[in-house]
Amino acid sequence: MITQRMSAKEARDNFTDLLGTVYYGKESVVVEKKGRPFAVVINPSEYENYQNFKKAAKKRFFELVDEIQAANKGKSFDKVYKDVTKIVEEVRKERYAKGK
Repeated sequence: MITQRMSAKEARDNFTDLLGTVYYGKESVVVEKKGRPFAVVINPSEYENYQNFKKAAKKRFFELVDEIQAANKGKSFDKVYKDVTKIVEEVRKERYAKGK
C-alpha cells in the first residue's frame, strides 16, 4: 500500500476526494504543512487494527512486568540491579559486535 502525501491546502481543496481515497481506496494520506507531516488520514478499519494492536501491546507489557516482578520476588534491590546491569552489558556488547 502506497501512502500518499498532500499539502493541507490540497487536502482542504479536495476533501471529498481525500475521504474517498482513504475510505474506498484504503490508502493512507499524510497531510503536510510547510513540507512537514501534520496529520495522517487513515481508513476506519486500519484505525481499529491500530487500536487493537495498541491495546494488546499494552496488555502484554503489563504481563511481562508482572512476570519480572514475580521472578524477582524476595530478592534484594542490589541483587536485581546487579543482574539487570549484567544483562544490559551483555546485550550492548552483542549489539556493538554486530555493528548496531
